Amino acid sequence: MPRNILIICVDGLGPEYLELTPTPNLDRMAVAGGFVIGQSVIPSVTNVNNVSLITGALPRVHGITANYWLDRATGQEHYMESPDFLLCPTVLQRAQRRGMSTALLTAKQKLLRLLDAGADYSLAAESPDADMIEKVGPPEDIYSPSINHWLFRALRVVLREQDPDIAYCSTTDGMMHKYPPDAEESQRHIHGLDAILGEIVAENPAREVYLTADHGMSAKSRGLDLEKLLGATGIAARAIPIIKDRYVAHHQNLGGAAYVYLDDHRLLGDAVSALEAEPGIESVHARAEAAAQFDLLAERIGDLFVLGDQDTVFGQFETGQAQVEVRSHGSRHESAVPILAYNSPLSPTYRMNLDLVAALGIN
Repeated sequence: MPRNILIICVDGLGPEYLELTPTPNLDRMAVAGGFVIGQSVIPSVTNVNNVSLITGALPRVHGITANYWLDRATGQEHYMESPDFLLCPTVLQRAQRRGMSTALLTAKQKLLRLLDAGADYSLAAESPDADMIEKVGPPEDIYSPSINHWLFRALRVVLREQDPDIAYCSTTDGMMHKYPPDAEESQRHIHGLDAILGEIVAENPAREVYLTADHGMSAKSRGLDLEKLLGATGIAARAIPIIKDRYVAHHQNLGGAAYVYLDDHRLLGDAVSALEAEPGIESVHARAEAAAQFDLLAERIGDLFVLGDQDTVFGQFETGQAQVEVRSHGSRHESAVPILAYNSPLSPTYRMNLDLVAALGIN
């Protein structure tokens, strides 16, 4: 029997957003299907987790380890936005090989570039085509409160008119970066998504729906510049927040995890000791240890993988330490995510967001 599948990643949807906002449609779907709180991939950033979701694989397999990558072999730096970086096929590519029709809808253009291999139809709300604008109306800019509502309405049109066998839809987390879950603006945003999702499900009563998030969100108050902190001890290094991307208004390139590249690898032990002694740093992992513990591809991470505590972000500041006021992610503390299945049983063995796609059986 043909399958109709919809996979939704609500960017930044930590469980507390659902706890504090009325979501009658999601609640009904959870009761009829299944719902658990699971974990995202670490580092808890957009590119790493969206690729883990759409491939059903871990970063050591698919190769995406950050939003931004410094290639030590060539010295070149890249935004990890090209499908050329992927080392395994997406579920859309696998479905296409089986003769299934596919669709990809994203809020951000960067995700469209990264994920659209294998999509018969693709659209980014950041730069939609004229036909969809005519049907849904013009979207506001990528930082607007309504961009995700526009994306869900466009998804509704695509499902109605094209009826793809499998569709993947990923929103943007601008509202979560800006507002805590108890803010009226945040609740209006989540409630609006729930309402449109209810319309989608009503029009597609037999479609399998899988919904999760790529990461959660935390309020951060401490900023650390790892390059300056190490430099003060005589250790030259390059530190890159794993969250770094083009959408700086969201998070100012301040995130809860970073890769550190040392000029002199012989100083690795000294660097670990210096960073572990710094308040706000939760753990420091050498490359091999980080790759093993977090299932990362060793050749695409730094000499060190540094994780902050719940209050701390890494970035560039005038001094080694700074007070900040930003909502961001990247650390272990933003790894809890909802996992929901509707019109399909939710296995009690599901522990990670990527389990939803890994268990689809589309190989």
